[in-house]
Amino acid sequence: MATPSFENVTHPVKLVVWDLDETLWAGTLSEEGIKMIEPHADMIRTLVDRGIMCAICSKNDFDQAKKAVQDLGLWDLFVFPHIAWQPKGQAIAKMIKDMGLRDENVLFLDDNHLNIEEAQFFNANLMTVLADGTDLSALLDHEHLQGKDDTKHSRLKQYKVMEQKQSEQSEGGLSNTEFLAQSGIKVKIITDIAPHMDRVLELINRTNQLNYTKVRANTPEERAELDELLRVPGVHAGLIHAQDRYGDYGVVGFFCVRTRYNGTSVHHFAFSCRTISMGIEQWVWDYLGRPEVPVREPVANPVQSYDTVDWVTEVTDFGDDGAAVVDRHICLVGGCDLQQVSFYCGSKRDEFVNTQDDQGMLVRYDDVGFFINKRDPSLRHSKPLNNYLGYSLDDMNALDTSLAEVELIILSLFFAVPGDNLFTYGGKAFGGEFWGTVPPARLKALMRKPEIALPFAKQMFHRRLSIEDRLDQARQCFEHANRLRKPETPLFIIGANSDFGPQAERNPEVRRAFNAMCKSFCEATPGTVLISPNELLDADDIVDSDHYTRTGYFKIADFVNAQAAKFEPQEQGS
Repeated sequence: MATPSFENVTHPVKLVVWDLDETLWAGTLSEEGIKMIEPHADMIRTLVDRGIMCAICSKNDFDQAKKAVQDLGLWDLFVFPHIAWQPKGQAIAKMIKDMGLRDENVLFLDDNHLNIEEAQFFNANLMTVLADGTDLSALLDHEHLQGKDDTKHSRLKQYKVMEQKQSEQSEGGLSNTEFLAQSGIKVKIITDIAPHMDRVLELINRTNQLNYTKVRANTPEERAELDELLRVPGVHAGLIHAQDRYGDYGVVGFFCVRTRYNGTSVHHFAFSCRTISMGIEQWVWDYLGRPEVPVREPVANPVQSYDTVDWVTEVTDFGDDGAAVVDRHICLVGGCDLQQVSFYCGSKRDEFVNTQDDQGMLVRYDDVGFFINKRDPSLRHSKPLNNYLGYSLDDMNALDTSLAEVELIILSLFFAVPGDNLFTYGGKAFGGEFWGTVPPARLKALMRKPEIALPFAKQMFHRRLSIEDRLDQARQCFEHANRLRKPETPLFIIGANSDFGPQAERNPEVRRAFNAMCKSFCEATPGTVLISPNELLDADDIVDSDHYTRTGYFKIADFVNAQAAKFEPQEQGS
């Protein structure tokens, strides 16, 4: 007999679909009997050890064929077996879809050319080998069937879980969302990704169907770019580990986003095909605040496939049932980098952090006026407030509501002290009675507009205050938050870094004075906690005096979580 041709094997193989009669074995099961081609048994074991799955698509009686494969000791090495007196093309198409694969990564072995032609009709990119009942084990030497070491059979276990889920859903007649709701899906977000960079690179470089950005890191230059990105302040990255009641899927996703005042940029958003139709990628998207994802087609499904994903639960540790993440309601006020702390403290956040208005100009909420101005109705239509400062009376009222309702408050207000763009405006008193700081970048943009420059000069009164007066205003901000918060709600105040970086070298006295004021306030005010970057962080955690590495933000978050736990009600022993 002629040696089978392997010329159609042109892509990496992730799944080999076996016919049975005259392919896996010699002979026909329903007629004269069969004789196992022994090298094929070894071939299947080797493929599975390489992480390449094996499935069955055969026209036979299911129970009879299953018993024959079991007798050969191979049944448990196959996934998604289709054994029925039905055409094979659509059966293979459903198998590929259920496994979350692409037909270009699937190899079909069959002795009947009509079956092969039909399979290719329904799966245009399917790779095929026309078998003739002889030894096919030479395929193991093919470059596209090398796979990678998986002698622990982790991929086999994962696909067995998928197979069980598909079977239960089909037999139970449940819709996809009904099935997901009873699956008990839990995810753990791994923020310390350094020990898991191999998996990060695997997800970036090997996933396609749910790799929305498709930014690779294959070359040394691309890897260096990734490493540099992960060191940038404001970058938040994490791996997603998923489990449900059917089993452990392992680490199935990676995201890397950068948050700045003008929004969140998504650099990497990649998931294993094992998560297709589970809603995990949409849950992560929701977790990140629904940023715009620069999708590079093709992808298996859009980022948002459901109206809502309420069947996924975040946990800090899976254990037996998984320990639910503390769902604290947090209020944040400060620079956008403050969000890097909150990512590690909880996902329910009221964020008053650097942002961008409709005209692309910077809006800062770490402004004394945002706290200490009285909530006068006349401010609702105040042009200086709404146009020159960028926030509104509604924003100020929202702050007060948040401070009164949340379970944890974090304030980072150092930038309310050293700036020189402090103004008063509005009210009935000469020179204005409301305070506001116009960020330098915003002031520069406003002054470029002739129609604004003159009214600004007439309506805004520049104020030069001593450092003592500026510190007193910052203290008034803390007092405002303290008056509104619930007694059991801890108030965290972030001090300034005064030890490292060029900015710290330029104004160390102001930074030390601010820290001293913060310390004095916390010592005099029960329920308040000072976060001291100088004490918590090392020099390696500092990027540029006022921005920290992800490790730095993680250390701050660890401190916040540990201190906040002291304020939470303790369960009484039995």
